[in-house]
Amino acid sequence: MEWFKYFYMKIKIFFIACSFAFFSSANAQIKSAELLASGLTCSMCSKAIFKALSKLDFVDTVKVNIETSVYQLNFKKEVPVKIEGIRDAVYDAGFAIAKLSITGDWKVKTATKDISFEDFGYQFKWQVKANKTLSNTQKVSILNKDVQPVNGVYLLNF
Repeated sequence: MEWFKYFYMKIKIFFIACSFAFFSSANAQIKSAELLASGLTCSMCSKAIFKALSKLDFVDTVKVNIETSVYQLNFKKEVPVKIEGIRDAVYDAGFAIAKLSITGDWKVKTATKDISFEDFGYQFKWQVKANKTLSNTQKVSILNKDVQPVNGVYLLNF
């Protein structure tokens, strides 16, 4: 009977460990983004982008500074963020993205020059001059022109 208790305890520990691994990776996501739009000439332009971004299923809130054309997006928890969805929403509204920064809990804790890695379902590559340590929640800039991945890779810096 002792072997059964031992076996039962091992199974229980295994399931707890698996559950922890699943839920901690499920919580890793892009939390927010800051977008600088270009091509805006009036408040109606700003409103068009605001509406387009607000319609995205993973966006929780959108705040806009009309004077600077900066949009702050906060994302819903547990809903995957689609970088291309943000890009397409702005371009489909008739405007461009001058700069896009994303904030998230990155799996990689060191930005190593020219190293590619996968996170949040995307391929990224650091464009840094020297290795840098990331904070727990780090804001990074996507450097790709028109927020288009090059060979499926987004280039990052911070």
